[in-house]
Amino acid sequence: MAKPLLLGRKEIARVYNIAPTAVSDRWVPDGILSYEDAAIVSGKPFWPGGFIIDLALPPGSRGRQLDETALAAVVAEQRASVRPKKKGELPVLVGAQEYGELFGVTQVAVGQAALRGNGMIPEPDYVLSGSKLWLLETVLDAAETTMSKTRKGTWKLQEVVVEALREGRYEGPGSSIVKRGAAAKKAG
Repeated sequence: MAKPLLLGRKEIARVYNIAPTAVSDRWVPDGILSYEDAAIVSGKPFWPGGFIIDLALPPGSRGRQLDETALAAVVAEQRASVRPKKKGELPVLVGAQEYGELFGVTQVAVGQAALRGNGMIPEPDYVLSGSKLWLLETVLDAAETTMSKTRKGTWKLQEVVVEALREGRYEGPGSSIVKRGAAAKKAG
């Protein structure tokens, strides 16, 4: 399977040599980026790589200059082989919040299982902007192992969540961006 290039705000910052905060504080408000173009996973936006690459202005012009060396490093780290331009071209992605919903456990339980490293859950397909992300198919391929290694059978695959994720109608934890910090205080 071809693995798509995916970029969160820290990876965008890296390939454009800007501060990570510039993505959400400047690029989104200025309309350069929109959360509508991103896959929202565990409450964070992740954009298709080809879409982000296309934001670069021509070499020599002022503004958004793509750092090709940094981009090559990100591509190599992800072992990405395709550069999708639309979120609809991305496979279904799962973060810790969605992982928990898939098995009827908390996000904390998912994090603890990942830290144990005993093979209960697979290694993430991506680590982007500090978040572990899995392709849904990776999670499902490991589901039997995950359930067999659980204590007292507490982790059970929730087919209704699998279907919602596959059909693009999942609205559970992690499906939207939650404001944090000063933005949350203003909204509240």
